Parts: sequence; C-alpha cells; structure tokens
Amino acid sequence: MATPLPAPLSTPDIKRFALRAQQLEKFRPIVTYWLEYYVLQHILNKQLHVGDEEVGQYAVALMDKVEAYKAENMADDAISDDVAAKAYIEQFALETLKRGEDAQRANKVTRQTADTFQAAATFLDLLAVWGPLDPETAAKSKFAKFHALRIAKAIKAGEDPNASNPVIEEPKQPAREDDEELEQELRELEQRQHDGSAAYRPPTVENAPDSGMPTTPQSIVHGVVPLIGSAPQRDVSPIEAAGSPVAERSGSAGGGYFPTLPDTPANDANRPQRPAPNHTPALPTSNLATPNSFHPHAPNQPSVPAVAPPIQQAFTPQLAPPPSGYRTDDESVMAAQKHAKWAISALNFEDVNTAVKELRIALRSLGAE
Repeated sequence: MATPLPAPLSTPDIKRFALRAQQLEKFRPIVTYWLEYYVLQHILNKQLHVGDEEVGQYAVALMDKVEAYKAENMADDAISDDVAAKAYIEQFALETLKRGEDAQRANKVTRQTADTFQAAATFLDLLAVWGPLDPETAAKSKFAKFHALRIAKAIKAGEDPNASNPVIEEPKQPAREDDEELEQELRELEQRQHDGSAAYRPPTVENAPDSGMPTTPQSIVHGVVPLIGSAPQRDVSPIEAAGSPVAERSGSAGGGYFPTLPDTPANDANRPQRPAPNHTPALPTSNLATPNSFHPHAPNQPSVPAVAPPIQQAFTPQLAPPPSGYRTDDESVMAAQKHAKWAISALNFEDVNTAVKELRIALRSLGAE
C-alpha cells in the first residue's frame, strides 16, 4: 500500500508526480521509480523535511524505497544510465501525448482525453531530472496542458469538447484523372522504348554531327603518341626521294611554311676547325684552405659539477586538540544520524549540494560547526 502524501506536500508541483507514481507502480515500475525520485529530490532541495515530523518520516520511507529499487535493478540501463533513462522517459511521454492527439484528431475527445494530456505534461516535465527542458519539450508540455484545460472547461460547462478541437488539414491527394493520364504516358513511353525502330540511343562520338572545329588527331584519340626515334609513318615522312614534286612542301612538319634546317654536313677538310681547349693546369693543393679552417673549434667549456637540491624536511603540522563540549544525548545523536543518512542518500544520487546541507545540519545537531 502506498504511503499517503502528507498535507504539506499536497501542492501541484509534488502531488501530480506522486499521483502518477501510484497509478503506474504495477504497469511501469521504471517510470514510478523516476517519479518518486523527482518527489524525493524536490523535498530535499526545498528542505521541506526540516521542522516537520510527518514530512520527515515520509521522506525517509520514500528514500528507503527508491534506494532498494535501484539496488535490485542496477542491471537495467533505464535505472543506472542517465542517457538511457532520459530516453526511456521521453519516449513514454511522447507516446502518451500521441494518444491524446489521436483522440483529438478523430473528434473522439472525452474526459479521459483530458487526463491523458495531463499525464503527458507531467511525464514531459519529469525530464527536468536530467537538466532544464529544451524549448521543444517545454512547448509540447505547454501544448498538453492547454488542451487538458480546454477539454475540462468544455465538459464542466456542459459543452461538446470536440467542437473546439483544432482543425488539422490533411494533405490533398492528387486527382484520379491525373493518375490515369500519368499511367498512360508511362505506358506509351515504355512502348516506344521497346520498339526497335524508334528505340532511344544516347549520342556517341561516331554519329555526332561534324562541327567547324578541327578534330583531334586519331593517334591522340586512341592514346598512341609517336615515340622519339621510332620509324616515321610513310604518309607524314619529311624526307622524300630526289625529284619528288612535293619535296619542297613536305620538307617540314609545317608543310613548307616554316624554314627547315639543313642536314648535318659531313667533315670538310676546308672547314676551319675550332681549336681544342687547353687543359687547365691543376691548382696546387698545398695553399688551399680546408673547410676546418673556416670553422675554428669552439673552446672547451669547463665542466660544472652537478649539485643535488637540498632535501626539505617534511613539515608535520601540529594538530589542535579536539574541542570538547559536544552534545552526546540520545536526541542529538539520533538527529545527527538521520541527517547523515539523508546526506549519504543525496550522494548516491550525485546531489552534492543537498549532501553538504544535510551534513552541516548533522554537525549542528552535535554542537559542532
């Protein structure tokens, strides 16, 4: 049996989360765990358990329940991993919101639809456990709350809540005649493609029309470049037999438009010969400077003995004697134990701020600051 919610905790910020936790305890225990975790964190952060015995007992019981469930289900990522847990709660919240939207879109809104929207808003707000809500999630929560209130007001006033449902325009489907015309054109296109005489062929180099631009030589098109020193082709040979009528025009690669160089003449005895260069006498090596003479050796640096740094003596601060006068009565010790337990629980949930507050209260209970 669920523990009844104390009167000081019956505020909208806590009550709606505690209510959904009780409703889903048997069907969605993971969602219940995070809802109760949210309630417990709200109590500890607001210090609502301080000074109220009933709220303190409720917080202790809820803390024991949450810690026990976490210890039993540590293998579940939706409990032990924050990323997986947030994704689990977000998916459940969006599924709940979709059920309300589907009923609204079908104009089948009832009192249950308003409750569905309220639950979706609560589950979306539960994502604040892992940080502030992003704008999209906050907008969805506001949307769910608005329609929950709209439906509830219409039912309370005796009006049909479907009369004020938002109108969502569905995308128009193309006309049936357009589909038939499109199908007919596709059939005609397929028929022309299957017809051999009218089959479409992409243009190729062979059947492309001639243009006014000069064409690329065939040897370059086929990737064959004449090698230097290879045998020349007969139809482009620059050397023709004597007396050939085309010898004057085909003597060069330019077709006779550029002057040609004469062949290398044979050795002529009457041609003056260039005198052979005299041998340069070898320079004496005795007067040449060696590379080492340009780079004199650096003087040797005197060696400096390494000196080890002095070892500092470890300084042990003298501890002050522990103060006396702490409260050791049973009531003070029990109060300190209770707040220390809350501090440990807060650390289990990585809530350092709450843990520090509880530890300070525990110290004050014993007369320490």
